Amino acid sequence: MVIPLSLLYERLDARTEPEPNTGCWLWTGPVRGQGYGGLYIPNGKRGGVAFYAHRASYMVFRGPIPKGQQLDHLCRVRLCVNPAHLECVTGAENRRRGNGFSGVQVRRTHCPRGHPYDAANTYKNRGHRSCKICFKWHRRFAAHGMRFP
Repeated sequence: MVIPLSLLYERLDARTEPEPNTGCWLWTGPVRGQGYGGLYIPNGKRGGVAFYAHRASYMVFRGPIPKGQQLDHLCRVRLCVNPAHLECVTGAENRRRGNGFSGVQVRRTHCPRGHPYDAANTYKNRGHRSCKICFKWHRRFAAHGMRFP
């Protein structure tokens, strides 16, 4: 079923409120899983098409979303549908930019004991970083049957 962009625009316009301080266009309609806005276009006879509101906004104002790409909210507000706040990125880039576990870890510059994660002091193994100094101390303690504090 092909949905006219004018119909998507009408639905978006009816349920969007501009936020003057941030420039976000906040979705005031139904909220779907994970806190993203959602809209539904009924077919008439049966069924219909469900959209995430931010994806519909991007398609209306900027064009189709390339295959294999996701939309990243640059403003970090999941209910924002302002196309200027949305950027097409890969899934990996979207996770790196996010506030989830992997995004937080990749932005860390020092290990928990304060040693820098740099080329000279970092082991990389299967996507995991380890501090060489702490790793060396851990092995020394383990060799003597002790736990590294």
